[in-house]
Amino acid sequence: ATAQLVSSGEADLAAWRSLPDEELRARLCALPGVGMKVANCVLLFAYERLRAFPIDVWIERVLRDKYFARKRKITPQKLRAFCDAYFGEHGGYAQQYLFHHARKTTPRAKRGGAHRPPLQAGATFALPSNPGGP
Repeated sequence: ATAQLVSSGEADLAAWRSLPDEELRARLCALPGVGMKVANCVLLFAYERLRAFPIDVWIERVLRDKYFARKRKITPQKLRAFCDAYFGEHGGYAQQYLFHHARKTTPRAKRGGAHRPPLQAGATFALPSNPGGP
């Protein structure tokens, strides 16, 4: 549905470039299948809005652990408000560092990847003979 809106020109992503962050985020979230996290990723990576701070499960965990360890109840809205105020104009950079930190310092078992060995340099793997179906 979103692809049809974009390809038909009904959702003119290029024309949206001049919109303020909040209005652009609202328009992106109005597209089918686009939520707050994806909208913030698009703001950050496609529109280069460095204040955008995508919050996914990883980032929420690291924020709660590093900044709100003693608070049990913190709403997603409060997390977003904190990130906007604390990280400010370069929140997107901070988000990337926090994401990298979480991936490098969280034990594999907590990340749900303990059952998958890491790929080794030079490793080979086979693709299914018919990847499109049976």
